[in-house]
Formats: sequence, C-alpha cells, structure tokens
Amino acid sequence: MSVTPAIIKSVMKGIYNLCDEDNYNVYDAYDLAEYLGLEISVIDATIETLSDAGCISECMNLHDDGIQTYCLTDKAIDMVELG
Repeated sequence: MSVTPAIIKSVMKGIYNLCDEDNYNVYDAYDLAEYLGLEISVIDATIETLSDAGCISECMNLHDDGIQTYCLTDKAIDMVELG
C-alpha cells in the first residue's frame, strides 16, 4: 500500500487526536497503527513522508528514551485544524 494524501491526512489527524494540550505524544508507530487500523509499514512510510515535509518531530527517541514517539509541528497542526 502506498502513502496517499488520505493516509497522510489520517495519520496527521491521529497524531493530533492522541496528543495532549502541550502537543506531547507518548504514542509510537505501533499505537498509531492500532488506533487507525493501518499496517505498521504504512505508518512508518507516512511518518517518513511527514518528517521529510517538516510536519512531524520527535517527542522521545528510541536511542535516548527506548521508545520513538512523534508530535506534529505547528505547520501540521494548522493544516489539521483547518481541515
């Protein structure tokens, strides 16, 4: 399955919905896959696409924290909130 605009939008909205008011996300790619009902490979590819576009950043990283979690950048939050 390729990363389509609909999947990108869905993953962005999923991250947005799972983040708290401080844009802090304790969910990893596996949690996002379960939440959205998508394959982990699709989530990973979408996260890579969002990272390349400057729409996502790390909250915690695998090397330092033992888990890789993500949050949206201000640019991506604006896109989600505008629909």
